Amino acid sequence: MQRVIAYFVALVVSVAAVAVGIRVVASNTSTFDRFKAGSAGASATTTTVDLGPAPAPDQVFVKGTIDKLTAEGAQPGALAAPFTLTAVERGVGKATIENALVEGKRTSIAWGGGTPLPITGDGGSIDLGGSKVDIDPTGATWTVDGARALKPGTYRVGAAVAVGVGGLATPRDAVAFTADARTTVSARGGVVIKVAPARLALTGPGKVSATGQLQVRDQKARTPAGGFQFGEGPYTVTVNPVAGKLELDAVLQGPLKRS
Repeated sequence: MQRVIAYFVALVVSVAAVAVGIRVVASNTSTFDRFKAGSAGASATTTTVDLGPAPAPDQVFVKGTIDKLTAEGAQPGALAAPFTLTAVERGVGKATIENALVEGKRTSIAWGGGTPLPITGDGGSIDLGGSKVDIDPTGATWTVDGARALKPGTYRVGAAVAVGVGGLATPRDAVAFTADARTTVSARGGVVIKVAPARLALTGPGKVSATGQLQVRDQKARTPAGGFQFGEGPYTVTVNPVAGKLELDAVLQGPLKRS
């Protein structure tokens, strides 16, 4: 009888030990599985970059900072006075203010390009539509060759000019005049207006090129670029000076070459 009882007790102890072992193995197996799953999940995880909305077909977004940008055919709106005409090459670039009213008489005001020609005006402006502009950290340089309308109003030129037509022109060190709907500035030979850094919003069509630290976004991806050449085609370009840098935000519709 005692031997039977001893056998039964041993059997119970063995069963208990087996149960404990099964629980330990199960627990360790579950932990190991979780470790494996965590490792596999970590190795399979990839970083997703938000590229934002894709542009339309044949359209490209460009953002970043620029060292220099050139836009042709730019439509910036009118440039308010005061501004200064400067010859790219002294004596080669010239301009004439045509159909100006000086002392009530319609005449011309000719500038030979020897020295810069400052033009002031109360509420006056010059139309720069369709111009070429070069932008860098020192400001924007507008090419004004061709005929440019002046906003009607009163103006004054503050450098040596000739007032009159042909051989009847009279030298003046400065002259005040009135502009109306017929008054224009006609420049040739390379005449520019330089303005200080400021926010510029330009539209095309035309050509645009730039260098800098840029991101180009097409329908598939965003890629870095050190520059680009665009056009000819429609464009919207915004350049904004921020903390000594020029920030670019552009939408370009047409052929683009990255560099």
